[in-house]
Amino acid sequence: MLKHKLGSLLRRSPDHQPFFAASRAARVSTALLAFVATSTTPAQAYYFQGYYAPQVLISPMRDDMMYTPVGMGVVTSKAGFRIHPVTGKGDFHSGVDLGARLNDRVYELLDGIVTRVGWRGALGVAVEVYHPYPGVRSITGHLNAYSVLPGQWVTRGRVIGYAGSTGRSTGVHVHYTVIKEDTNEYIEPMKYLLTVPKYVQALKTARGRAALAAKKQELEHLEAKATDSDDVDLPEVKKPTKAPPPTVEN
Repeated sequence: MLKHKLGSLLRRSPDHQPFFAASRAARVSTALLAFVATSTTPAQAYYFQGYYAPQVLISPMRDDMMYTPVGMGVVTSKAGFRIHPVTGKGDFHSGVDLGARLNDRVYELLDGIVTRVGWRGALGVAVEVYHPYPGVRSITGHLNAYSVLPGQWVTRGRVIGYAGSTGRSTGVHVHYTVIKEDTNEYIEPMKYLLTVPKYVQALKTARGRAALAAKKQELEHLEAKATDSDDVDLPEVKKPTKAPPPTVEN
C-alpha cells in the first residue's frame, strides 16, 4: 500500500533517482502526512496488552562489561522517590527507566528462569525472571511484546521482549526493577547492573554452577502461559538496598 501511494506521488529522473516535482511538492507533503497519520504508528502500541513474539534471538555479551536491558541504555528516570510524570504526585519509583525506541530488543542480563509474563497493571506488559544466583528477581516492564514464557530458562543475552509504552507511561521506554528474593527488598537497579559482570564470573565457578543447578531444579514446574492482572503486585515500599556481594570461589 505504501509503495502504491508513493508511486503515484513520485516520478523518476533519467538516472532512475526519485525526486519530487517542484510544482507538486506541497500536495505530496500533504498526502504523505495524511498517509502516515492513518497508518500503523507507535501510538497504537500504547493501548493494547502486547503480543507474543516467540522467535529466539541471542546477542553475545562480554562478561566484563556492564549493560542495561536495552544495551548501553540511557537513564530517563532514576529509582527512588520522585514526582510521577503522569499523576504529578509524589511517588516511589521501584526501578529505573531506560530510553528506547518502539520495538527495540530487550535483553536478559543474567541467567535465570522466567517466572511470570503478561500484563501487570501500571507496568503494562512485563517479564519477570528469577536469578538463582544471586537470589534476585528482575522485572522488565512497559514492553510492546514478549518472547519468553514462564518456565523457560534464559541465558545472558537472550531477547526477552521488545520495548513499548504499555501500562501507565508517557512514551516508549523500558522500566527495570530488581528485588531481593528472600526479603522482598528493592535493590538499587543501577548498582545491581554494575555488579552483574561479577555475578557472571562467579557463575563460572564450581560452587556457582552447583548453586544454580539446585535452585533451577526447584522451579521446574511453572505454568507456561502469560498471566494478566490489573495490579502491579510488587512488594510494599521499602528502602532500596545494595546489590548482594558476589561470591567467587573455585
